Amino acid sequence: MKIDTHSDDLLKLCIKEGNEKAFATLFYAYKDKLFNFLFQITKSENKAEDLVQDVFMKIWQTRDTLSTIDNLNAYIFKIAQNAAIDQLRKMAKDILLITETLTDNETADSESPSELLLNKELKELIDNAIEQLPAQQKKIFIMRWIEGLSHEEIAHKMNISVSTAQNHMRQALINLRSYLLTHYQEIVILLISATQITLYLKK
Repeated sequence: MKIDTHSDDLLKLCIKEGNEKAFATLFYAYKDKLFNFLFQITKSENKAEDLVQDVFMKIWQTRDTLSTIDNLNAYIFKIAQNAAIDQLRKMAKDILLITETLTDNETADSESPSELLLNKELKELIDNAIEQLPAQQKKIFIMRWIEGLSHEEIAHKMNISVSTAQNHMRQALINLRSYLLTHYQEIVILLISATQITLYLKK
């Protein structure tokens, strides 16, 4: 069957029948527009690129329903918008979960932030947060949360008092929570903006 790129109905039919050439036509027709749209929502090139792939994967997986779609353009961008909102919500939720573990009453058997991270964006975020710490706080935080050393062991290794180690750790936790909550607020703003974005309906 010859593919007419100007006919959404024909394109949808071809894709529904599993025509990979038709699907490639759709991909190249929309990938750049989708990237720009998703970057507008997420403010991240990496997230936008990943979401473009997710959108087309979902379209392919649900291709049997394409023939029931009246407006293909609106359908594709709605999938993209929902995917972006879902990711932002998950990131916001995970950030709050991580900040809840960063308490002044941290214990030796607490989960470290790195153990709670499920995607590369959050791992990069916590790594950046740790990098922002003053040198002494950063070193003690890593020894305590990443390496699992006790305050006594840290004090011995660094030739400082236990109370000094505890104070540095407490301040590190405060600084990390502040950094992460700032990014949480930014994501909430992105979420609000994402729900208000007008879908691209250009033909």
